[in-house]
Amino acid sequence: MRTEIHVLNIQAQINNSVEKYLDKFSIERQEKILRYKFNPDRNRTVHAELLAKNLISRITGKSINEIHISRNTNGKPFCNVTGIFFSLSHSGCWVSCSIGTQPNGVDIEIISKKIGLNIAKRFFLSNEYANIKTLHDNKQNWQKKFLEYWTIKESYLKCMNLSEWSNVDCEKLLNSNENITARNFYLPDESVIGICTDKEFMPEKIFIENL
Repeated sequence: MRTEIHVLNIQAQINNSVEKYLDKFSIERQEKILRYKFNPDRNRTVHAELLAKNLISRITGKSINEIHISRNTNGKPFCNVTGIFFSLSHSGCWVSCSIGTQPNGVDIEIISKKIGLNIAKRFFLSNEYANIKTLHDNKQNWQKKFLEYWTIKESYLKCMNLSEWSNVDCEKLLNSNENITARNFYLPDESVIGICTDKEFMPEKIFIENL
C-alpha cells in the first residue's frame, strides 16, 4: 500500500486528564505516560499512539487490544503486526502518524518563536542555511523553509532508524531519484509535515482525522 499520513487535532482535549484512556495501554506504558508532568504532553503521547493503533486496526482487521506498540533503542515505535511500518510525531495541538508497508518516517512542527537563524546556522548544511538566509526579509517564508528542512531531517532519521541528522541533505532528498525520498505537506494553520519513504510509495495527500 502507498504510505499514508494521518493527522489529528487534539486542541479540544489537550488540557484534559488522560485517565479514561489509560486502560488501553500496558501498565508499564501507563507509568511512562504519567511521568509527563503536564496534561498536554500526556495527551500528545496518548493520542499519537491511539491514532497508530486505530490505523493499524483499519488496515489489518485486528482489534485494538491485539495491537501492541513497543520502542527500539532509538525510541522508534514498532508494532507486533508483521509488514506494517509506522512513525509518530506531535507538535502543539497536532499529532501525526505515517503508516504503510514500507519503512517511513514523519515529523510535524508548528511555527514557533524559538525558530531563529542561529539555530539554522548551527544545525543545517551550508546550502540549507544559505537558502533560509535569502528569505530572511520575509519572516513567514524563512520560517516555513526552516520547518521544511527540519521536518525532513527528522523524518529521515525515523525512516532510516538513525540518531544523528547533521549530514542529512534535504535538497538531495527532495529531488532524489534514489529509493528513499522526501516531501513536505502543510496544514491550514501553516504547520509543516515532513515525510520520508520509498519513492514508489510516497503519499500524495494527508488525511485529517476527527477526535
